[in-house]
Amino acid sequence: MMQSTSLQTERLLLRAPTAADTQAMLDFLGSKRAEFYGGPMTVFAAWHKFAAYVGQWALRGYGLYAIRLKDTGETVGMAGPYHPESFAEPEMSWLLTEARHEGKGYAYEACHAILAELFKRQGWTRLVSFIDTKNAASRALALRLGATLDPETESPFPGCDSYRHDAKRWSGAVA
Repeated sequence: MMQSTSLQTERLLLRAPTAADTQAMLDFLGSKRAEFYGGPMTVFAAWHKFAAYVGQWALRGYGLYAIRLKDTGETVGMAGPYHPESFAEPEMSWLLTEARHEGKGYAYEACHAILAELFKRQGWTRLVSFIDTKNAASRALALRLGATLDPETESPFPGCDSYRHDAKRWSGAVA
């Protein structure tokens, strides 16, 4: 199923990642901020992880979007369905590259637009998010987006809970 390769919100441009997003992602994946994404990583490992995000678009027709600020063009994060071969279904994932981007609503705005694209326009019915039990900010965002704890779906990651995004329960209302 092909997903739109770009979306826009009031403040954000969401698009399939390109070479322009490489440095922001390598910096993120190499930092302590990437603890919930397998980091901090070496540059070599970070390159492979980012290349997998980019390549998923070619292999599956959907993937994580780069989150860029409309006014500056800066890459501030990534969000969207992540679906490596070992996952039974796509995972709705998100990240912000630097702490200075937190608390501004960028992750919510991006995820809301992506869920609207997937549920309303693409006909997806559900996604899961695997969230580390120590990641309070991501748990709060999942709940704000309308996800519910899903004890029936086992996370492939130790120490993570599964949160279910369901099109039937998702209203799309801005909170």
